[in-house]
Amino acid sequence: MPEGLPPRLVADRVSFIETLGHALANITPSAMATVTISFVVAQSGLMTWEVYLAVGLIMLLVAAQVATLAHEVPAAGSLFVSVSRSLHPAAGVLSGWAMTGGYLGALLAAPLVGGLFAGKALRIIGLDLPWPWVALAFAGISWALTVHDVEEATRYSLYVEAVSLLIILAIGVWTLMHSPGTMPILPPARFRAAPFFQGMTLSILAYGGFETAANFGREAHAPGRDIPRAIFAAVLVSLGFYVFMAIAEVAGFGGRVHELASTPAPLSVLALRQGLPLLAFASDIAMAIAAFSATIATQNSLGRVLYSMGRHKVLPAALGEIGPHGTPAVALHGLGAMACGFAIWAGWAKWPPLVIINLFGVFTALGFILIYLLALLAVPVLYRRRGQRPPWPSWAAPVLAGPILVYVFGEDYWGAKGVALIAAYGFLVYLALGAGLYGLWRHRAGTQAGVLVFGGDDD
Repeated sequence: MPEGLPPRLVADRVSFIETLGHALANITPSAMATVTISFVVAQSGLMTWEVYLAVGLIMLLVAAQVATLAHEVPAAGSLFVSVSRSLHPAAGVLSGWAMTGGYLGALLAAPLVGGLFAGKALRIIGLDLPWPWVALAFAGISWALTVHDVEEATRYSLYVEAVSLLIILAIGVWTLMHSPGTMPILPPARFRAAPFFQGMTLSILAYGGFETAANFGREAHAPGRDIPRAIFAAVLVSLGFYVFMAIAEVAGFGGRVHELASTPAPLSVLALRQGLPLLAFASDIAMAIAAFSATIATQNSLGRVLYSMGRHKVLPAALGEIGPHGTPAVALHGLGAMACGFAIWAGWAKWPPLVIINLFGVFTALGFILIYLLALLAVPVLYRRRGQRPPWPSWAAPVLAGPILVYVFGEDYWGAKGVALIAAYGFLVYLALGAGLYGLWRHRAGTQAGVLVFGGDDD
């Protein structure tokens, strides 16, 4: 270990199933079934399940690249370290900076989502609880769990996410069994490329977050084996879930896709139409607890990115300090205080939660897409740096998935309006700050810059 660096994260703490649960919690598949499917249906109609299938296959290509990097360079900093070692330290710092912004947006938004859906669920049974109180509770509990024990935090995240998915799947099965008819199949002659690709643009972000499995590095039981497997499994589980729920919900609306597209909470509406308020309550509770699980998982992930960037002196070195429980305490305490403070401020300022969520959603989406593009390019370069011939999948992935990701990134600019457009340009300003950060780091580190990133002490 380089002289002067603080103690490292405790090794061998997180099992494969907990790593998988962590990745799924960051993806938050429940959001697709409870909210975002309406946006995709509005564009793709009866092609929605095919859209989710096509996007899932594309994201498997991206997952293959991220899994390769995680296998070759297992580190708490995930893509910050692996992209630095393959492409260039500047690209690595850009990855770390983009992950920091993307995860921070998700961390601040997730408790608000949980508060909204918890309040909505309680109103169904006649109770009224202000959403800021729930959001504050979610942020505070997540803060305590992540600082105290990474194993305990990932286990809670796994349990909570599993309960959410089981509730949603049960509602999906019930919906399919009680649908007014079989789902109409779109005749091939009616296929149109424009709505299909527009639906892909909206649904591709539903898979974002699988790469967070790589943030555990040496904390995983067998990082070179378990982390790549968890990355693939998270995408595969999400793919199957999305295709099934798209079929079930379109069938539940009798193939009336325009009606589904205009419904903000389709599962809840389907349950209430059948006179089952308890089922509607369950769907909203499922989304609320999924948001809680996402809060835990996102704080864990971002804490380790900040820890790694602090250890490599890209960010203040204090962020690389380890607390008494073997977790990056300084980073996690800072994030926990920020999430709680933001929940209090949002409630006090009476900001519309959906506006805040939309604002951070764009920021998070752009951060995810940027790090995926860098990961696609990093793998073949990594093989070349090692004097090895890159296998053909490492070239096929950027060729097949890269153009789609570039298109989606651009769509957040030429297709955005209002708050979303402000957030998109704010992301460019954020990247410019990251470029300044890299310049400052190079100036401060001098000739040590390359050693800090390319050295073997990644965690």
